[in-house]
Amino acid sequence: MRINKEKRIGQVLFIVEGSSTEFNYLYKIFCGLLGYSYVAKKRNTPDYYVKDSDPYSRVAVVNTRESNIRDISENPKYLDEVFDVLRERYHFPVEQSAIYYLFDRDPESNTNIELIEKYIKILANPYDNEDGEQAGQLLLSYPSIESFIVSNFIDETINLYFGLGKEVKNYIGKNKQIQLNKISDKTLIKAAYEFMNYLTAEEITWDIDDFAPASFAVFTKQEANYLLGGGFRLFSMLTLALFQMGILELDK
Repeated sequence: MRINKEKRIGQVLFIVEGSSTEFNYLYKIFCGLLGYSYVAKKRNTPDYYVKDSDPYSRVAVVNTRESNIRDISENPKYLDEVFDVLRERYHFPVEQSAIYYLFDRDPESNTNIELIEKYIKILANPYDNEDGEQAGQLLLSYPSIESFIVSNFIDETINLYFGLGKEVKNYIGKNKQIQLNKISDKTLIKAAYEFMNYLTAEEITWDIDDFAPASFAVFTKQEANYLLGGGFRLFSMLTLALFQMGILELDK
């Protein structure tokens, strides 16, 4: 496996849940490691952060009005206004962009299981979806986005179980080797192997370009384990986006 740093990804939009961690991770990957252009808008600040580097690879990161997955469709006015600014001020073509929705399965913040199942089914492709459904790929992390950084540094993360996102944060605090500034090409590749190891261990078949069936299988297995009191098996789908964009390349 390798990181293709010459890959031109065009325009990619991430719609995220939080106001800090997701922005930090995405900035580290796309600006710190890959040197892409970047524009970000957080709900709690009026300003946009912009870094122009590569006109052929541009990443925008915005969050929903509230830190809850229901805001994807239940509070569209806020996102529509942000999208208008991206189009008009920063010439970022939202409709021609790959779109990713990066959210947690933390049961303290996202409690509507039926709604999550709905989004898994309709947000199934970063560029377009069938039957005129909303474009975008839902990327869930179990139980939270912090699972991604853990998988960059810890071996055999399939053996780690957490019920809540705050438990993952506590785990990170106790394992000092897990640090944002130490994410590198090597650790991203390691996280990719942890991603694949999880799918293999759970006997889930997957297709990079049609991941929705695998995503639903992951959700079903994770929910069953959580309901039995075992917590969620640590797993983040952020790695999928790096595969789909062609940044992570499997050996031929």
